[in-house]
Amino acid sequence: MKKTLTVSLLLSSALLLVPTSSAWACATCACGDPTLMSMGTEQPFEGRLRLSSTLRGWGHTVGEDGVNALRLREARMDLAVAYAPLPWLFLSATLPLQAREVRDVSLARERGWGIGDVELTAKVFLFQDKAFSADHLFSVLGGVKLPTAPELRGPNGTMQLDLQLGSGSVDPLAGIAYQHFRGDWSFLVSATGFLPTRGIQGYRAGASLRTTLAAQFQPSARWALRLGFDSRLEAPADTYGEREENTGGFIGYASPDVLFSPGMDVVVAAGVRVPFLNQLRGRVAPTPIAMLSVAYDL
Repeated sequence: MKKTLTVSLLLSSALLLVPTSSAWACATCACGDPTLMSMGTEQPFEGRLRLSSTLRGWGHTVGEDGVNALRLREARMDLAVAYAPLPWLFLSATLPLQAREVRDVSLARERGWGIGDVELTAKVFLFQDKAFSADHLFSVLGGVKLPTAPELRGPNGTMQLDLQLGSGSVDPLAGIAYQHFRGDWSFLVSATGFLPTRGIQGYRAGASLRTTLAAQFQPSARWALRLGFDSRLEAPADTYGEREENTGGFIGYASPDVLFSPGMDVVVAAGVRVPFLNQLRGRVAPTPIAMLSVAYDL
């Protein structure tokens, strides 16, 4: 299975880097806007089909060093496809491939890897001021995260919850977004709410609200700079109704990105999410999140 996962990662990455000369028409021509956009923020047009691969590396330490600290590290690749069957509708699916390591205060380590929970979403564009090269876009989002990740088990039975790649729950989500395009500048404001249900080992994550404020400057057709503020406000988690320590609270990230287009219909984005406003409950120390993505319009 490990060999199959490796082959899948290589094939997915290769697919996203296929030369674009065979495309029927460029996405910029179809939507009338040359702004470089990462996956999930693109302008719609009927028949748009977009593939993406996003790599992330992140982690956190929970508890007190030298006493009960638990360190989690994860590498994750999200494979996503988005399709617009209508000018005002985007349907998307995301499949995560994950590898996790957990180390406790005794330096004992456990590792797990595999497929995570699939996320399905539908974005409906309720308003755009122009059918071609819109300056204002307002959209709503609805979707669900499905429990597709297998429950990991070790020689002695079920592995600890922090090592699991999925929640084992069906989690609905909904959100709104506004985008504005003005010359070399573009702006994004979005908010998405998640309402987790009970899953593996009786655990239920807290309801959360995630927001993004971002401004992008694009002086060239080839590259752009983006600066955002991402935040998460989350209620405490519980296990069979008993509240979990070190869960819930608020955290804010500074999110600088560089976007680059090496060829028609290809957008590469690299960036980092730096936690600078940590109001999480208990002892939770998150690391910065490194990100690299490639998106390709067919």
